[in-house]
Amino acid sequence: MKAKDIMSTNIVSCHPDTSVKDAARLMTLKGFSSLPVVNGNNEIRGIISASDFIGKEIEVPHAMASMKRLLGQNFYRISIEDIYKKTQHFKVSQIMTTKLNTVTPETSIDGVVKSMIEKHHKRLPVVDNGVLVGMITRKDLLKAFILV
Repeated sequence: MKAKDIMSTNIVSCHPDTSVKDAARLMTLKGFSSLPVVNGNNEIRGIISASDFIGKEIEVPHAMASMKRLLGQNFYRISIEDIYKKTQHFKVSQIMTTKLNTVTPETSIDGVVKSMIEKHHKRLPVVDNGVLVGMITRKDLLKAFILV
């Protein structure tokens, strides 16, 4: 069994120039904890997740580093509400994760699981020649149990 057998192909994504407020709205409306970020050719450029908004300095250092860099030295002196007000016009490209772990449609389920476990990912983009063709979540892995 391969990634293409269990991946979700009805993908909701956003673009790098989408505002973080619009991305948060879309994630909330769809019940997603993340969105792949693609360009006009559907080539994957990154992923934005709830962690990028919340920021966990130890587990997700890029999120806090981005917010600190964008807001300056007063980062810890302002409330979360003020941070959200000041950053809602920011673009997804300013806080998204760009170092991605991806799989191809031909990746074995064993390879998908290994990648998810080793990198502590809850989801993986499925990419064919740089183009996003699907997403695999832990829930999608349950399909493998049904299909076997």
